[in-house]
Amino acid sequence: MRVISCIAGRVAVWLAMVMTGLLALPVRAQDAPISNICTLALAGRVADHESGVVLPGATARLVETGEVSAADPYGNYHFHVCAGIYHLEVSFVGFRSETAEVRVTSSVVRNFQLHPDAVQLQGAVVRGHAPPPPATQATATLTGADLAATRGQTLGEALLKVSGVSAIQTGPNVFKPMIHGLHSNRVALLNNGVRQEGQQWGQDHGPEIDPFVASQLTVVKGAAGVRYGADAIGGVVLVQPAALPDSAGTTGEVHAVGASNNGLGALSATVQGSPAGLSSLAWRAQGTVRRAGLSRTPDYWISSSGLAEYNYSAAVGWQRERWGVEAFVSQYNAQLGLYPVPENWNVTARQGTVAPLPATFSYALDRPYQQIQHTLFKLNSFYKLNGWGGRLNLTLAQQADRRGEYDKYRPRNDNVAQRNLPELDYRNQTSTADLRWEPHSHGDFSGELGLSGTYQDNTYRPGSRYFIPYFTNAGGGAYALGHWRPGLWLLEAGLRLDRRYLETRRPSRASGSFAVVRESFAFTTPSLSAGVARDLGPHVTLRADASLLQRPPAANERASQGVHNGIYEEGYDITRPPGTPGLGPETARSAAFSMSWHDHPRLNGELTVYQTHIQNYIFQTPIPPVLDIRGLFPSYRYQQTDARFHGLDLLVAYRVARPLTLGAKAATVVERDLRRDDYLILAPADRLEGWLRYEAEGARNAPRRVRGFYAQLGAQGVRRQTRVPLDNNERDYLAPPPGYWLLGAEIGGTLQLGPRTPLEISLTGTNLLDNTYRDYLNRYRYFLDEVGRNVTLRLRVPLAFGTSKN
Repeated sequence: MRVISCIAGRVAVWLAMVMTGLLALPVRAQDAPISNICTLALAGRVADHESGVVLPGATARLVETGEVSAADPYGNYHFHVCAGIYHLEVSFVGFRSETAEVRVTSSVVRNFQLHPDAVQLQGAVVRGHAPPPPATQATATLTGADLAATRGQTLGEALLKVSGVSAIQTGPNVFKPMIHGLHSNRVALLNNGVRQEGQQWGQDHGPEIDPFVASQLTVVKGAAGVRYGADAIGGVVLVQPAALPDSAGTTGEVHAVGASNNGLGALSATVQGSPAGLSSLAWRAQGTVRRAGLSRTPDYWISSSGLAEYNYSAAVGWQRERWGVEAFVSQYNAQLGLYPVPENWNVTARQGTVAPLPATFSYALDRPYQQIQHTLFKLNSFYKLNGWGGRLNLTLAQQADRRGEYDKYRPRNDNVAQRNLPELDYRNQTSTADLRWEPHSHGDFSGELGLSGTYQDNTYRPGSRYFIPYFTNAGGGAYALGHWRPGLWLLEAGLRLDRRYLETRRPSRASGSFAVVRESFAFTTPSLSAGVARDLGPHVTLRADASLLQRPPAANERASQGVHNGIYEEGYDITRPPGTPGLGPETARSAAFSMSWHDHPRLNGELTVYQTHIQNYIFQTPIPPVLDIRGLFPSYRYQQTDARFHGLDLLVAYRVARPLTLGAKAATVVERDLRRDDYLILAPADRLEGWLRYEAEGARNAPRRVRGFYAQLGAQGVRRQTRVPLDNNERDYLAPPPGYWLLGAEIGGTLQLGPRTPLEISLTGTNLLDNTYRDYLNRYRYFLDEVGRNVTLRLRVPLAFGTSKN
């Protein structure tokens, strides 16, 4: 471990020295003042890099304005723009998308030669209406083939493909993303540009998002509080659907997924279009069904591990040259089985003899389980102002989240209507409003200003068991973010200020009498950030960023109390002596350095070194197991300390020969309790993954029935977590499980069923050797093995019902 820490420290020092040297390099002189006439031409031609053949129908898109131009029969695109700096994104089916920064002071011609899409680990491309992530921070994007390889998985499982991202698990069905060792209230999730709000505080509450909605998943690794708010200490996950179609016709796609281990079957279909006679109108409809039976370890079936999921989404938009409006609605419905906590688990667990509950394969859903429904309605609009006014964006959203948790045993009740009600029944209503102003860039300067507001009301069904208090959470924030691009440099700085009001209402039986305790809290939390990026030619980029932000404590951290999905939890204020201060806000200071190699025909990858210091860090620590009439439960209490997180992520791919690519990724994070001079509990163990990928070559236009054939063999190793608390008061119930190795493989390609009907097909195998192991980040590791061998078949069929006539 000391060796890893030493290496991380040396890499950080080396990158700091490199950055310091680069800062001393001469900077190009500023351009002369530019005119604000919006009639300048930005045009060019799109062609195949290998053959030089033009690509009619290629799409050119200005990221800043959202305007799109389709290449004509001669491969030419064309825009009329104001003077300024733009990011131009060019894409074409079967080719790697490219994005270029173009400075417009007069009419400009910028030609593109696209490469066939055969190289892994290209730079991130941001689509849709959400703003691009900060360029001075390390980001990772799943799109195209990488995203297709995760279809059928939960959002938390899909994000495990990103280096530096792990997951807190609760059995085989619940995966909650963890970025650089931070999760839950410290990782912001944005679903189609709206912050996901519900019961995200629970470690066993997975994101209520259907990943089939997304055409791109983006992870911002590191604090991003200025742009996204105080809950983004650990990072941000952006779930981004594709932009609505901008050309007439009706298209769609169908995904089908089947898995061997738990009999999973998933079907998702999308249909979208734009009427031929009404080009300003566009629409999309999507639906998903996902069903699975019991999961299996190498030795036994996991009791109560089935799932059923039914989701839908729809969008409609109207866009003119200067303004546009879009409405989006989605609903996520799921029943997720949870393994019943065995009776007397603590006694038998210490002896290592916890016997699995007997079970045989079934699709039946029985107690205990979660039942979740999350509804989102969003209304988004933009308006382009005259002159230097730029663009105004307004987003209004309403979310309704309902979560029912059913215990292992159904309570006795003479009232038939209430016999199968959930024992815990949360109701959450959240209203949000976000206003963003993006003025036109002025020379090398650009930026944005924003206002946001949130009102949230959390209750539970009368008669259901108490766990967290009723609470209302109201807040507002304002931020400013600026960019300066002198030559090959990018400098970014931002400031944000949030004000949050939290009011809680919880029961108390102090002095033997029942009472309702009402408490009100108000916090003003600032966020500051600064970053720099420098391109060292077309294939190497250096980045460095630093930030300071505060996060106010949440209601569950203060006043939760009770059994929750087989685990007893207790808030900080429940046992706090009278007259002593309650939880204060966390203050996080973060810094990160990264170096990326991108868009190179042979070597691509990224190295990130980071450190975060959190004053008054809020975390859970084990306490003696709590025994009540329902059984004996693992128990945790919220505490507060000063903590430090530091580590590194590495992702690299090297093309050994034309068809072969070697890849590897690694991650390590060290978490320290500074007040106790000890390690923190539940830190991700060191991980290493490697793979060899074969991609068939061939003439692009040859009449072949199978195209894009590939095969990949990979192995993943997870080291036993030895960095655990030594203090007896902080120790876990059991020592961390041994490390493990897993073998996986994937094979796939595109089968041409007809002139316009390609069938994308892939077969993926995980844990192919059927190893028995347990993962330290699984909250049920005390009595459950992980799932065994699994083979997944994925099919995708694009649909074209009709197109416009040119």
